[in-house]
Amino acid sequence: MNILVTGANGFLGSHIVEKALKKGHQVTALVRKGSDTSNLDHLSGYEVKFIDYSSVDSIVGCLDELPNQDIFIHNAGLTKSYTFDRYLKVNVDLTKKLTEALKRSKHFKSGIKFAYVSSLAAIGPKGHNGPASNYGRSKLLAEKAIQDSGLSYLIFRPTGIYGERDVQFVPLIKAVKLGLYPAMTPKHHKMTLINAKDVAENIIECSIAHANVIVHLEDGQIYEHSDMKSILEGILNKKSFNLRVSRPIVKTVLYFSDIIDRSLNRTPKLSREHYSEISQDWDYDFSEERKSIPLTIDYPLKKGFEEAINYYQANQLI
Repeated sequence: MNILVTGANGFLGSHIVEKALKKGHQVTALVRKGSDTSNLDHLSGYEVKFIDYSSVDSIVGCLDELPNQDIFIHNAGLTKSYTFDRYLKVNVDLTKKLTEALKRSKHFKSGIKFAYVSSLAAIGPKGHNGPASNYGRSKLLAEKAIQDSGLSYLIFRPTGIYGERDVQFVPLIKAVKLGLYPAMTPKHHKMTLINAKDVAENIIECSIAHANVIVHLEDGQIYEHSDMKSILEGILNKKSFNLRVSRPIVKTVLYFSDIIDRSLNRTPKLSREHYSEISQDWDYDFSEERKSIPLTIDYPLKKGFEEAINYYQANQLI
């Protein structure tokens, strides 16, 4: 299989490239000029193609220089912003440009599949009846554009992704090493997670086996803080004190943090809107979907975090 990957130099993108190479596929990493490609430095045997996303014509020109492709994995996107306009520009408008370019390129006639990495945020927390953030709303709009494009597509909605080369859990792990487990969501907050390697595995295999479906990606388990605390304590061989911070306090702190980030035109690490979204329950049941679209899960939470923590230690992040 010949596979194209946008956002190939990012956290998840690098795992997709790595997994595809291990499976013997030919991979082309689509990256912007000047992008940091350090996440790909440990890999070889793939092609880097610099792409200009400014217009449909420039994208078509780039694509038509490549040999026939089987799967186009669109992983590039914006995950953090204060404005809906920026989410629309990156997550929706770019997706529309890519689908139009593919239809105008030579690859359309060869039956290329368009695999889009969306997010569980597109359906929102359980019981919310829709996205709870501008990020989720932009992902849902991008999904609709893909479904209306006429391309053969796969839409993937991963839940929270963790693993090597990601740093979002580093502060939590540092805290546990110091003997504290900060819990900033309700005590019985229901969470779902999936390791990046499992995301990559299932994106590739499902893209080969299926078409015109939405696939939700999670490891099949529901977690609470007590589960996460126990696993991290076991891996680190460290007991931690449960430091619970109420939602009103967190929201108040983030309210002022948002003001500062906006005034400095700085991308938020955690915005008030994003916190309000993730602090709700996400315990969806996808058992019916699994009957027709089974997933391969090789990294249960303990194994996944053992690898991630080894990576953090090797890179002196914790």
